[in-house]
Amino acid sequence: MANTLQDTINYITPFCRYQSANVGVSNQPIVGIASIVRSIMLAAPFQWRFNRKTNTDIVTEKGTQDYDESIADLGFVEKATLTDTNGKIWSVKDILNNEPLEQSTTQARPTSMAVQDDDGAGNLVFRFSAVPEAVYHVGLVYQMTPVKFTATTDPWAPIPDSFADVYNNLCMGYYMDSCQDGRAPQYIARGIAGLLARSQGLSEMDKAVFAQAYMNFNVQQILNTLKTQQGTQAQGAR
Repeated sequence: MANTLQDTINYITPFCRYQSANVGVSNQPIVGIASIVRSIMLAAPFQWRFNRKTNTDIVTEKGTQDYDESIADLGFVEKATLTDTNGKIWSVKDILNNEPLEQSTTQARPTSMAVQDDDGAGNLVFRFSAVPEAVYHVGLVYQMTPVKFTATTDPWAPIPDSFADVYNNLCMGYYMDSCQDGRAPQYIARGIAGLLARSQGLSEMDKAVFAQAYMNFNVQQILNTLKTQQGTQAQGAR
């Protein structure tokens, strides 16, 4: 059975002198803390196989640039392809999840696509860089948007149990911080180090920017912790 928020509560309370982490209204503060942690883990720049989905519902029309599509769980698009009526596939090179594209009257095979509009309920407008000159079946590969916790029985899914050290340490660090416990930074650093150690495709600079921007921690402290953890994992794999 997948880990739940209650499992995290059971883990962190002994470290926090058994102070209740869900003593407030609607199981606050831990429900809010856990929701923030899951959002951090599933938001850009991280891309995870366990949080990935596809959509093939959009079909272009010759002369139409914008396409309405409802994808309630779309977080951000990773990849997009165009397949013509003969089965030939082209990659859409540039994906803009937050930047707009201007209107165009030029008809051509598109090379860029923007998530042009989002009403917050999953009703989206996809705009292509050029007005499609033919019929294409659009294939989207995307990361799902994080779901908020509402109860302590909610699972951490889609995050797998193997990431328990990451979300448990982050939740414990944030909870300690709310209690003005001086140990908070070390647990948050452990959680971030574990998260970055599992990420693929991020450069050292990407990791440093993430650590500094999201956690407001000293970048070198995060990277040193990360290198230590990676070394320990390498030793254990021998």
